[in-house]
Amino acid sequence: MKPLKQKYFAFVLIIFSIFSTQMIIAQNNSDLEGWSSVGLNLKATKKLSFSVSEHLRSRNDISTVKNYFTQIKANYEVLKNLELGGGIRYITKNDDVGNKQGLRAYFRYQIDASYTQKLNKIGVLFRLRYQNKNQLGMSEEEGDIAQEFIRTRIGFGYKIKAVKLNVRLFAEHFNQPNNSKLEQTETRMRYTLKLSRKFKKIGNFTVFYGIQENNLNQEKTNKSFLGFKYAYTIDFTK
Repeated sequence: MKPLKQKYFAFVLIIFSIFSTQMIIAQNNSDLEGWSSVGLNLKATKKLSFSVSEHLRSRNDISTVKNYFTQIKANYEVLKNLELGGGIRYITKNDDVGNKQGLRAYFRYQIDASYTQKLNKIGVLFRLRYQNKNQLGMSEEEGDIAQEFIRTRIGFGYKIKAVKLNVRLFAEHFNQPNNSKLEQTETRMRYTLKLSRKFKKIGNFTVFYGIQENNLNQEKTNKSFLGFKYAYTIDFTK
C-alpha cells in the first residue's frame, strides 16, 4: 500500500473506530431525528463574514416535524486562527405532547469563540459557545425560564484530495450553568461525523450523522440524528 493511501486509511480507521464505539454505547437510542438546512454565506472582507440559513428538524424516526428556525450569524477574525462570532435564531416548535399542544415561538442567541489550527494535515478546531433560549410571549412568572448552555466543542478534520472530500469528527459537551430557578439541570454529550464536498459555482454539500446523550438529573436518554446541509457562498473579497 502506498504511503499516501496508508495515511488515508489510518485516518478513516481512527474516525470510524471512535464513532463505532459511540454507536455501540447508544444502541438503546429512543429516536432518530432528521436535520436539514439551506444557507447563504457572505464573505464581506477577509476578516468579516455573515450567514443566513433555514433549518428543519424532524423526530419520531423522521416522521414528525420537531421544529423549524431561521438563523443569522456573524463572525470576525480578531487574530490569526481566532474568531469571535454571534448568532440569533427564531424558532417555531411543534409541541405535540401533553394537554396543551400547538406551535410555540422561541428566540435564541449565542456567542462564540473559535480557534483553528492545522497539525500535520489534520485540522483541529476548538469552540466555546454560550447560548440562551426562551419562549416568546410568556413571562418568567408564567413559567418561562431561559434555558442556558455553555458548550465546549473539539473537532478534527482531514481533506482527502483525491476525491475532494472533507471528513470531520466533532465531540461536544453541553453544560447547564447553575440556576436556582431551575428545578432540573441537564448536561449533554454530542458526537458528529460530517462528510462534505464543495463544487465550484454550485455550493457546498454536507451529510452528517450524530449521537447525543442527555443527562437530566442523572436520568440518561439517547438519540441519533441524520442530516443534510447545503450552503452557497458569495465572496466579495475576490
